[in-house]
Amino acid sequence: MDEIVTYELPLNERIRTFMRLEHLFSQASYTLRGYSTWDSRATLSSLVDILELLARSDFKNELFKELEYLHNSLSTLSNTPGVDLEQLTTVLDQLNESINSLHQTDGQLGAELRANELIASLIQRHTVISGSCVFDLPAYHLWLQQPAESRIQKIEHWYDSLKIVNKPVALILGILRESSSANPQVAESGFYQHSLDKNTDTKLIRVSVNKQLPYYAELSGGKHRFTVRFLEPRETGRPMQTNDNVNFQLNCCSI
Repeated sequence: MDEIVTYELPLNERIRTFMRLEHLFSQASYTLRGYSTWDSRATLSSLVDILELLARSDFKNELFKELEYLHNSLSTLSNTPGVDLEQLTTVLDQLNESINSLHQTDGQLGAELRANELIASLIQRHTVISGSCVFDLPAYHLWLQQPAESRIQKIEHWYDSLKIVNKPVALILGILRESSSANPQVAESGFYQHSLDKNTDTKLIRVSVNKQLPYYAELSGGKHRFTVRFLEPRETGRPMQTNDNVNFQLNCCSI
C-alpha cells in the first residue's frame, strides 16, 4: 500500500465539505501537540477554518441527513447473506451515537468555541493576509508566550470540543470509501472516461496508482460521467498528458 497514491473526486457539495473538514482536522491534529509557537499558530489556523465551514447555516442539517441516510441504508443489510453482523452492528451503533449527539446540541455547531474572545479575534482577522501578526493581535502574541504544555492543553480542549463534527465526518467518509471494491482499469494514452449508472447515487470517485510513476491523476466530472487524465508535471509551462497507457485501480463509491 505504501507504493500507492490515491486521488479522489467528490461528486456532490455535501461530500466535498466533509472532505475539506477531514483535511482540516488531519492538519490540526498533526501540529496539535507541537511545542513551538508556530505549531500552535498552525493548529489554531486550521481550527478557525473548521469553524468557518461550520458557520454555514445548512451544515448541521446536511450532516444529520447524511448520518440518517447511512443508518437507514445499512440497516437493510442485516438480513443479507455474508454480511458481518458484528461489524454492521458496531457501525450502526456509531451512527446512532452521532445522530443522538447532534439531536442534543442546540444552535450552530462550534458556537461555544466561536464565542471565545481569542478565537473570535482570530476569525475576525482570518481573511487578512498575515492578519495575526503581533501588531494586529497583541493579545494573541501574549497568549503564545505561555509555556508549551499550557498552550497545548488549551488547544487540545478546543480541538476535542469539535469531536461532535470530527467523529461523524470520519465515520461517513470511512463507510463511503469502503463501499466499493477496486477495479483495475487502463487509461490509454493517459486518458480514461466512464459513464456512471443513472440508478446509482455515486458520491465519490477514487483513483489509485503507483506513486513511482512520473505523472498524477486529474479527475473531473459530475453525476453522469467522469474523466481521468494522467499529467506529467513540468517545472515551467503547463503539465502535459502522458502518451503512456496507465494501469490504475478505480473505486466508484456509493451507498
